Amino acid sequence: MKLRRIKNQPGWYEIMSQCPICGSKGWCAINEEQSIVHCMRVPTDTFFDSVVGRQFKHYLDPNQIPNKSEIEIIQADSVDKKPNYHLNRVYRALAQELNLSNYHLEHLRNKRHFDDETIRFRQYRTMPDQDRYKVSKNVIKRLNDQSDLLGVPGFFVQEGKYGPYWTMAGQSGLMIPFRSILNEITGWQIRVDIPPLELHMKGAIKGKILKELDPRNGKRCALCEVITSGKTMEVILTEKDKKVCRSKSDQFVFSIELKQGLKYWWWSSGSKDNGSSIGGPIPYHFSLPSPCMPFWQVGEEPDSLIDCSEVWVTEGGIKADKASDAILKPFFGLPGVGAYPLILEPLKKIGCKHVVLAFDADVVTTPEVQLALELCAQFFAERTDMSLSLAMWDLSLGKGIDDLVDNGYLPQVTKLLD
Repeated sequence: MKLRRIKNQPGWYEIMSQCPICGSKGWCAINEEQSIVHCMRVPTDTFFDSVVGRQFKHYLDPNQIPNKSEIEIIQADSVDKKPNYHLNRVYRALAQELNLSNYHLEHLRNKRHFDDETIRFRQYRTMPDQDRYKVSKNVIKRLNDQSDLLGVPGFFVQEGKYGPYWTMAGQSGLMIPFRSILNEITGWQIRVDIPPLELHMKGAIKGKILKELDPRNGKRCALCEVITSGKTMEVILTEKDKKVCRSKSDQFVFSIELKQGLKYWWWSSGSKDNGSSIGGPIPYHFSLPSPCMPFWQVGEEPDSLIDCSEVWVTEGGIKADKASDAILKPFFGLPGVGAYPLILEPLKKIGCKHVVLAFDADVVTTPEVQLALELCAQFFAERTDMSLSLAMWDLSLGKGIDDLVDNGYLPQVTKLLD
């Protein structure tokens, strides 16, 4: 289990690998004794609300507590994240130094159906896989001093042959800017070109990926080391080919599956020297229709450009951009369906009276999403006088609202709270 110490929360660590409760990465935390987990996805009767959503308290079974030899604590001399105005200044300088590759341009044109003008206004970029130190050096030239990169997630200091130098973390991929209600770029998500492979295991088995191999029949595969019943062996696993072991009495023993990891990652450097985590708090994304973008000045609240009495909410930055253009409404793109507390104060500041939730069409069939919806309704009912509605559509018309509008449809809106 990989852990990273959480600043301002002594004795608690962010779980960088799979959470022992929900099996997912990100959001969850564990205490120093490895006996209590704060999980964001699996509900219990004991919970508390944080800026990133509701966290549920789980007590680990003594048999689930990891051995100290299995725990890797990521050590880094990280720096607290700077305020939004500083992040915006650095990130806009970065946007001037980065390009958009032809590969990502064609993705935005053909897969996302954006026109070239919209792509330019939205400022999507490509995270290069080489010469990142040169980009960092040019960003510094646009600013006042090297210290301007301190506290800016994504940048960190690397020790080189001739001394330390600034460079950039993260995998190569399409960069999506996250904006505040004042049009400040406060963070980036990367849609990685090659998502990492992960092992998903349950039961009496442990394992790790040794190396990825050439694809087989169009599927990714990897050489893995697995340990079960005290025996260590090497096996080749193919993506999505789940292997399940049962005893002679048909009792479940273990399962193992090779899956593709997350496509979207925060551009962050909290595990690097002089880097900074994206958290504290995690950014939200506020999107206006593309025709508004040339007239939206940094520091300007959006209600001077568009009616903000009704605001729509979905999950994801690029999805919010797409839907805002189609429905011609301001949109919030949450970093996760449970992160609705992030936007409470911004909604109040722009004078919102009616919130429309536009989560994916599987909201009624996926327990985690349905739970987040119920908690969101409860959260707004207890803290605001805003009305709340749900945008719904048949799954056959598209999973997300971006798919729906690409297929030429609009959602039905049903009132949840008056």
